[in-house]
Amino acid sequence: MNDSNELLAEIYRGAEMGTQSIDLILNKVSDPQMKKELIRERKAYEAFGEKAADEITNHNETPEPVSKMQEMGAWMGIQMNTLLDKSPSHIADLMIQGNDMGIIGITKSVNKHKDADDAAVNLANELVRMQQGHIENLKKFL
Repeated sequence: MNDSNELLAEIYRGAEMGTQSIDLILNKVSDPQMKKELIRERKAYEAFGEKAADEITNHNETPEPVSKMQEMGAWMGIQMNTLLDKSPSHIADLMIQGNDMGIIGITKSVNKHKDADDAAVNLANELVRMQQGHIENLKKFL
């Protein structure tokens, strides 16, 4: 796999992880405003995942889903972190941390894949900007 394909794969998995994490946490949210924000963010991740999948397909590759281990780890983390505290503040904190991890992961991937084409790098930067926006929107719930 070349740098562009590897970066696109990371972008796709990052968007999928965002979608799946929101799916896992939505049923624990009782605050209507927070639920509305998370649904909006989920739609953004889903659309972004489709965009990344299209770009991967344009590179004659197949999008690979998030590994079962990552899915299980996210599920367990959310279950444990919301067992005693499902407050909007706590959930916002968890979601901000998740977005932060996504930003760090994509930034490392861009730096690692220096020969990735402009389209892949631009898509990665777009994902980072989206996640930064999510963080800003979630701060009001802290």
